[in-house]
Amino acid sequence: MTVAPPPDFLTALAVGDLSVFQADDVRRDELLADLVAAAWGTHGEFIDADQFLTKPTVLRRLASILAGRVPADVDRLVGRDPHSLVLGAAMALETGLPLVVARVVETGGGPRLACHGELHAGERVLVVEGVTGTGASAAEAVRAVRDRGAVVVGVLAAVDRGNGAAELLEGVAVALDHLFSDDELRRTATRGRGAP
Repeated sequence: MTVAPPPDFLTALAVGDLSVFQADDVRRDELLADLVAAAWGTHGEFIDADQFLTKPTVLRRLASILAGRVPADVDRLVGRDPHSLVLGAAMALETGLPLVVARVVETGGGPRLACHGELHAGERVLVVEGVTGTGASAAEAVRAVRDRGAVVVGVLAAVDRGNGAAELLEGVAVALDHLFSDDELRRTATRGRGAP
């Protein structure tokens, strides 16, 4: 019995054979391992977003996977300067959606987060976060978007540390979606070291 060789990539695409692509769960698992390798333990036992968001290969794959979680009806992405701006820019390139920058400006009442760039009343916006902790920064970005009259459809984070972000955002009527949890990262980072 002769086994046919696997089709080349272009032939497989032409006939609709998607087996030439890596499965989503495999892509996610490989990204998880690379993210932990890039960022775990650089400042104690937690993920430092600056460590994984500055690695082009990790950032590119992260943006690709997160792009699949962007709702179809989103008009723009918002990235907070400086922490989530890199991820927001990578996702804008991946999705083709325009990016709005949320950054701190001085006002008569003190510093306040404000949106910069083209953003119109009624547009549907997704706030992008590298890592969420308490959710206070994401909630400020939500407020800044709403101040411009746009609608926030949600907050999408690469990592949620589980320190109350989901609950805080729920309190301002926004859902948090995240790719990885801190617990998952911790289990991956400590696997084989006798840690729980």
